[in-house]
Amino acid sequence: MSTFSENLKEQRQKKHLSQSELGELIGVTGVTIMRYEKGTREPKLNTIKNLANALKIPVSELIDLNSTIMTKATKRFLSGKHPEEIKLYGDTMDDIVMNSPIGPVINDYQTAKAELNSMRLEMICFCYEFLNDNDRETLYNFAQQLLENSDGYKEAVAKYGDELSDDPPATE
Repeated sequence: MSTFSENLKEQRQKKHLSQSELGELIGVTGVTIMRYEKGTREPKLNTIKNLANALKIPVSELIDLNSTIMTKATKRFLSGKHPEEIKLYGDTMDDIVMNSPIGPVINDYQTAKAELNSMRLEMICFCYEFLNDNDRETLYNFAQQLLENSDGYKEAVAKYGDELSDDPPATE
């Protein structure tokens, strides 16, 4: 892949924007955009995200995982000194990976996994209808145990708390 500066210039020209016009869109001067395009200055991730949004392109059209900008952002992220950047860093990584050659493979895997889980649930529901009460309870307990051990359930409990519980609310 080309460098950030080359990619930025190419994408800006594709949109028929001057350096000043692009700068106005993200709140910097045309001189700043010129410096980015010449490679004499590197923006931070939030500026790259703003550039990508202004150009209406994914971040991955400007940088890749091996760019010096991502290396610096990774070091900032790992330092733990900038927790406010965690979401931006994660979103940027997702954008780059999902728009890379392996993105469709990951997407296909996630889709296949969701379809498989859906088929498993349908099979459990189908079998449930033909079980006696004792076996239904066993199946229900097994399903509950699987659910409680899933990351999705743990995240939902952390977010929604007792609203997810089958137990009746406590009375005072």
